[in-house]
Amino acid sequence: MDAQDINSSELPTVIQSHFKQAYNNATDIEWEKEMDHYQVEFEIDRMDYEVWYTSDGKQVKLEKELHLNELPTAIKSAIKKKYSDYSIDDCELREENGNVIYLLELEKWFDEIEVIYDANAKLLKEIK
Repeated sequence: MDAQDINSSELPTVIQSHFKQAYNNATDIEWEKEMDHYQVEFEIDRMDYEVWYTSDGKQVKLEKELHLNELPTAIKSAIKKKYSDYSIDDCELREENGNVIYLLELEKWFDEIEVIYDANAKLLKEIK
């Protein structure tokens, strides 16, 4: 089943309340409903976010674009050590069920690598 775009007026009040409280400075807000979850895409300070809510207003997933200076120092150090020839092109935080991972795109000339680290700077996956 595909997600359907919905108007914020169609949201349960509890979701509207939780969203406004957590992300009161959000712009370019777009809501979708997919099965029994509500997904919202938005921006804060020109950075992309996606958040998923249950129908009772519980936030169950977050994807957030990060500035390089928001990346934990331990992860920056791990990348510098293992991928010294690469620069970080893009980084994102994902949080789901209490677990946080960092997805990064690294590049060197025309070579790109995607890496995934956990919150403790442990490399979980590398995709060339």
